[in-house]
Amino acid sequence: MTEQKENTKKTYRYTKQLIKLAIENGYTNHDIAEKAGLSPKSTALVSRWRNGKALATERQMNFFIKEFEHLLKRKMEHLFYELEEFEKDGNTLNKVNYFKVSGEIILKHHLRSHGYKKNITYYRIIIIKNSDHIFYILHQRRDFQFSLYSNDRQTEQKISLELSHPSETASWITLSRYKRTNYEQVIDSIDHFSHTGLINNRLDDIGKSDLMTLPFILRENLLKLGYSHKDIEVLE
Repeated sequence: MTEQKENTKKTYRYTKQLIKLAIENGYTNHDIAEKAGLSPKSTALVSRWRNGKALATERQMNFFIKEFEHLLKRKMEHLFYELEEFEKDGNTLNKVNYFKVSGEIILKHHLRSHGYKKNITYYRIIIIKNSDHIFYILHQRRDFQFSLYSNDRQTEQKISLELSHPSETASWITLSRYKRTNYEQVIDSIDHFSHTGLINNRLDDIGKSDLMTLPFILRENLLKLGYSHKDIEVLE
């Protein structure tokens, strides 16, 4: 009985994503209200769920959890790849390694850096939070140059590529990844990364602007998830 009462009050943190799946599968706001145990006219609350301005309870989402949570879990699986260097015949070559992270992306922040002949190199930070409250911080780069080793049909070949592709995910290579166990560790890591980059004199104003805004955007996103860091002043 106690567990049932808790479920009537416990909020479902993926309300927005689950409602979106229901809409994609033909449910209207009226349908969702009815399945959630609300009056069919209570579409204003459904709109708030849909826009991420409110969370439904697990009891209200029970029907849609049973119907679509398996699809939601698939959508929250993210595939990435990275390069592993090794030496062969005096050359530094690369092997491609793939890895999967399951969870909700809570930050995706792009960083720009002007390089040789004013070419722009793009970096980005991705932070993913899984269901066990573990955070993964990925540092990625686009337009990467590397040498790929091929052993196709016993033919060894060195392949030079300049990576650039319109696919949002395929054109980013992960440079490094870190695991953190709470919000404070995530904020400390990002603050340190931003500060270290800002004192780098090789960065131009665009790159420094991207770094300067990174800690603020992280805190803003965490506020939307219900976490307020101790360094945020609350005005009365």
